[in-house]
Amino acid sequence: MAVVSRFRVVKEDKNKNIEKIGANTLDGYNLTIKKGVHFADGVDIDRLVLVNPIFIDKIASKKINSKFDRLINMMQVVCEVGDEDESGDGYKIALDEAEKLKMQLWNKYRKYISESKLELMVKKIEILEDELKLRLDLLLNEQLMDDELEKGHSR
Repeated sequence: MAVVSRFRVVKEDKNKNIEKIGANTLDGYNLTIKKGVHFADGVDIDRLVLVNPIFIDKIASKKINSKFDRLINMMQVVCEVGDEDESGDGYKIALDEAEKLKMQLWNKYRKYISESKLELMVKKIEILEDELKLRLDLLLNEQLMDDELEKGHSR
């Protein structure tokens, strides 16, 4: 079960000045800030950029793992319902999600995580894609066989 944490920056009375670092020039990992979350004694943040490479690797890996877990859960549901789904739409949707995650890894997260983690995650996704393709092919072949049996042998 995922642990939900909230962090809050509190402005103390000692330091009245808030300095803005050249955020536009910082090269790092941009984190999205939730909209509409305000605290009375806190500071509103517009943008958060992580610059520590070790911390970036950990945060990016955590995000990737959560997306991978969602993909696994989707596949589990699709495989459980797979016998009832005669069109194979669930398998196709799961395949699209796996391809989407793989493209996100290559395009978005490649510069933030280590090469070994990237290759390992891509291999895991490819294994899942192969399994989905196999199940989809089996389903389609089974439907084809059923259609041929229904038609019978006519000349």
